[in-house]
Amino acid sequence: MPTLSTADHTDIHYTDTGTGPTVVFTHSWGLNSGQWEDVADRLVQSGLRCVRYDRRGHGTSGRCNGEWTLDLLADDLAALLTHLDVKDVTLVGHSLGCGEIVRYLGRHGTTRVSGAVLVAPQLPLLVRTADNPDGVDEAMLDAMLAQLEVDVRQWCIDNAPPFFGANHPVPQDVLDETIEGIVAVPVQTLVATQRMGARTDYRAELVDLDLPVLVIHGDADVSAPIELTGRRTAALLRQAELIEIPGAAHGLYVTHADAICGVLAAFVTGKTPQITDQRREFSSSTT
Repeated sequence: MPTLSTADHTDIHYTDTGTGPTVVFTHSWGLNSGQWEDVADRLVQSGLRCVRYDRRGHGTSGRCNGEWTLDLLADDLAALLTHLDVKDVTLVGHSLGCGEIVRYLGRHGTTRVSGAVLVAPQLPLLVRTADNPDGVDEAMLDAMLAQLEVDVRQWCIDNAPPFFGANHPVPQDVLDETIEGIVAVPVQTLVATQRMGARTDYRAELVDLDLPVLVIHGDADVSAPIELTGRRTAALLRQAELIEIPGAAHGLYVTHADAICGVLAAFVTGKTPQITDQRREFSSSTT
């Protein structure tokens, strides 16, 4: 894999395939760029250039020895786009990766970016606060992370079925690859990045974004329930389209890859997505 070195001398490994309009993928919590391999391969066949990279501390990229912050991760994304010197990019993220995209746009602007796609975003704020009373209780988050710290592999095995959805079995090799990817990440990194993502409040940043954004979310997502995340995220954005996929869970990038690829290709090329019956449009006045 090609490599770039960040300002703090951390190696970021990435893949760059295809030609045409550029799509850059950020990956989910605990995973790596391999998460998007199937989707990217299909989009390359559709005439797009696809760039995937491993977040620092994940996959084959260098480790993170300091504090985990969204600013740090957004700056890594900025370094990659600068290194590639790309323009009119579509940024595509899943779960925590959507937070990296939102923070990048707020911190670095839209000079290089023409649009964004947020797949099952862990936004706008996951934990419960005084002004977010429907959020997840901190005690529940702590209990989940305590289980994770005891045995990462067993935690992954226990949580794989709801992640992909009971009605959408996935091949064993996909399960194995997903689990092994998470197990390979230091548990301290898993805990720190999960806390960071769950506690970050993106609401003001989302309101300030002024570019086309597509939000794709399954209505059976238990990791990031759509009524707490996807719908609220879309409602806060100035230019948003929300596509709800019935029966899809958090791992919809695998279970509903056909739909994801079709919608992504249409969004990047400026065509109308073909599942309009699952799309709701929001404006900045929506509450």
